[in-house]
Amino acid sequence: MIRTEHFGDIVAAEPISRYIRSLHPDAYIVWFIKPVFHELVDFNPNIDETLHEFCVTQRKVLLQTNVFDKVFDLQFRNNNHCAKCQVFTDNPVAEARGINVFTYFNFGNLLEVFAQTGNLIPAKTSFPADDQPGLYLQDFHREKVESLNIQKPYIVVHCQSNFAPKDWPGDRWQQLIQWLTENYNYQIIEIGLKSNLVLQSASYRNLCGQLSILETAEVIRNADYFIGLDSGPSHLGNATCTFGIILMGALSGFDEYNPYSGSYGRQENAVLVRKKGFACSELSFEFVRDEVKKVLGE
Repeated sequence: MIRTEHFGDIVAAEPISRYIRSLHPDAYIVWFIKPVFHELVDFNPNIDETLHEFCVTQRKVLLQTNVFDKVFDLQFRNNNHCAKCQVFTDNPVAEARGINVFTYFNFGNLLEVFAQTGNLIPAKTSFPADDQPGLYLQDFHREKVESLNIQKPYIVVHCQSNFAPKDWPGDRWQQLIQWLTENYNYQIIEIGLKSNLVLQSASYRNLCGQLSILETAEVIRNADYFIGLDSGPSHLGNATCTFGIILMGALSGFDEYNPYSGSYGRQENAVLVRKKGFACSELSFEFVRDEVKKVLGE
């Protein structure tokens, strides 16, 4: 099973590990993943081995040995690039079906796209099994978060993705958080790699850069709400079943798309805040504030 990056995509692909296990109950299943994301797979009971892929060339050499009876490549060409070797690996299934970085959201949500690129389901079909992504949190993740003594109730916010076109401006995040602290009795906890905010409030706490991915997931799991972007932490919110308020916009030719499966995808446990044809950065503070107010109440 090959899904090496990014961590939101790896979380979205988790139901595929269960599906493959159901198809091959006695198999020895290996997940190829970049070392930085290995914790997302290490505790998955459906996976026998986490292979830390440091290079696409490494994978090519291993696959050429034919040690694997079946290979499920859940990536297409732009995910299969080694910057050091300047090598691409093509996925013939994705190529034949026309799935690439410019078309992939025409084939469904991320889980469905990955299942199609892995040749697990026919093109443009729904995932045939439980599509709710899950995580495998351990006691030491819970203990770490308990040690932080986060005051409840709280809302988790994530304000910067790894792809600028998905972002909402920092000054509007500051306005939103200031409005939340003035009007609601919630602590506001910011997570992510780094913060671009400057806030002075007893109700705001910055945990950016202080947690592992699964520790971050445990913080989100205990929150009343998650407010964030179309990025990795929103997939953690989906997997931990914390109600999500997700700021989204038009992206790379997709005026309106839905990356999520499960309860976020069906919007049973999430609200996707967007305007068709508008980038996320074009959403006004007032528009987002009013959408958040609909969820939190007056």
